[in-house]
Amino acid sequence: MSKKDNKFKEYNKQVFKEYKKSIKHAIFDETLTLYILRPIAFIFVKLFYPTSITPNQVSLMTTITGILSAYFFSRGDVVSFVIAGSLYFLAMVLDCVDGMIARLKNNGTAVGRIIDGVSDYIVGTSVYLGMGIGFGKGLINVKFLPFSYWWFLAIAAISHIIHAMLVDYYRAEFMAHGLGKQKSTWEEKKKFTDELNKIKNQKNKLFEKILIIVYLGYSQLQLFKMDDQEVYDRETYYKYNKLLIRLWFWIGPTASAFIIMISAFLFRPIVFFVFTIGIANIYMIILWIIQVKTNKKILIKNKKL
Repeated sequence: MSKKDNKFKEYNKQVFKEYKKSIKHAIFDETLTLYILRPIAFIFVKLFYPTSITPNQVSLMTTITGILSAYFFSRGDVVSFVIAGSLYFLAMVLDCVDGMIARLKNNGTAVGRIIDGVSDYIVGTSVYLGMGIGFGKGLINVKFLPFSYWWFLAIAAISHIIHAMLVDYYRAEFMAHGLGKQKSTWEEKKKFTDELNKIKNQKNKLFEKILIIVYLGYSQLQLFKMDDQEVYDRETYYKYNKLLIRLWFWIGPTASAFIIMISAFLFRPIVFFVFTIGIANIYMIILWIIQVKTNKKILIKNKKL
């Protein structure tokens, strides 16, 4: 092998090493994120890494791109929907970039994580509103709906949020109880409560306080049925949940975003409505029943041991 080939091989090894460092644990990511979004996002990471661009600035780019996508959705014509779908895909890619840069530079913060989440909600809300305005232009067929498309958009948005919350919750629990890679949702809530108490008297921390309060409200919704922290044997939890967590990912935020993008390219909102309101909700209910029974089974098994 020539010196040039050796050099190229070493460079590839280094790039792959950086890529592995920049992503989360492979089982933590949604399938579409891991195999489609992150490889593309790494191109942006390589471009941004040598610069002074921070993860929070990338989150701002994500928000702006998502709002631009919403604007083109609001125009309601075929070409605008294709542009909107493309911009939404770019927003999804950029949404991966901030975390990847933070991991490579080791400069991620707890508040930065919340900013990333807030950005996701701003983008999602903007896109739904943009689609609603676009439908109202009368250029896309929504006559198949039995009543106002705004009601269907509202139901779809609520479904989307519930799906995202459940996926986020069970992903966090799997990472905590199955892999020991991060704190459980219960422990995360305590961590941010302590942080809020620490900065509550600091006048220059108003923005951080608001973000933490919003996050704690979100955590409370996830933990509304839990009076005590649940404790599982790690090996048992991993064994029973490794397939379930992968199944949850197919109604996660990325899967929903891809459905919006596909329906935009096809100029067929029925694809989006049928999946989000119909298929995904039926899938969620069945999977949730299986998940609850599985976790109860693990707890009973642990008590016997």
